[in-house]
Amino acid sequence: MLDDIGTISIHRVDAALALHEDVVRIYEQACNAHTFDFEKDLGRFVAPDVTVISGGQLGGPWLLAETLDARADYVRNTDAILTVNLKTTCVADLATTVVLVAEGDFTFTYGDLTTYTLPLATSSTLRLVDGRWVFQHVHFSRGRSW
Repeated sequence: MLDDIGTISIHRVDAALALHEDVVRIYEQACNAHTFDFEKDLGRFVAPDVTVISGGQLGGPWLLAETLDARADYVRNTDAILTVNLKTTCVADLATTVVLVAEGDFTFTYGDLTTYTLPLATSSTLRLVDGRWVFQHVHFSRGRSW
């Protein structure tokens, strides 16, 4: 059975991890610049048939857009500065698919320098489609335990 799993390709894992990091930074920068637009900023990294689980709700691209738009609106309306700190804690390489688990938090810093931190755990499946990596599945959790 273990023979079916295949060998780890550092290049695949590195490419998927780099994309994951890029998406986090694009989101953070666009929110702080108050220019976040899901379709323009992150929609291009999402497979059309992506599945998303957030807050116990199962959905597609619309759920991901709603979730991220709501956070972007919060940053814009409160004039907070968003910092996203995620550390990848687990990676599985499955040939044309890479699954990763990242844990960390969103921190909102307000004008008076008070902060609010929201813990975040995410499991993402990235798939190689036509030579580029896209998110096929994203599972957000508020806690650090699954």
